[in-house]
Amino acid sequence: MPVVRAATRGLVVDDDRLLLTVLHGHTGEYWLTPGGGQAFGESKVENVAREVLEETGYRVRVGDLACGRDYIGARHFPDWDSGFQQTELWFWCYLVDDRQHPAAEADAEQTDVIWVPVPDLLGSPLYPRALARWLNSDPADRPVWLGDVN
Repeated sequence: MPVVRAATRGLVVDDDRLLLTVLHGHTGEYWLTPGGGQAFGESKVENVAREVLEETGYRVRVGDLACGRDYIGARHFPDWDSGFQQTELWFWCYLVDDRQHPAAEADAEQTDVIWVPVPDLLGSPLYPRALARWLNSDPADRPVWLGDVN
């Protein structure tokens, strides 16, 4: 029986720039916030701190929950992702220091780590696309739950 994966992602914003990973896949180049699946016995906060360090090399302090979504692959990329579903939670993260350590476990498709000004996210290859709109909206108008978006 298929299971829904639990994942966390970090919103690391420094000087109005967002930390992202660059990947290449079925859709060409795309950007993601650092994060990934939660390991058994690991808290959400531990998960996001570990994932940010592994994928980007930056140590972060994890703050408050920012937002969340469902990702149902069959609704967004049925040709190659129909068997995948996860619930993702984004947490605000703050750099412990500005020193970048070697990334320990970058995803296989990951090619780079970049800082992108938040206004430049609109129209970018960031997934989910709804996150670019969310980050560029008035904080008072930001919903916590984004729904099944991509």
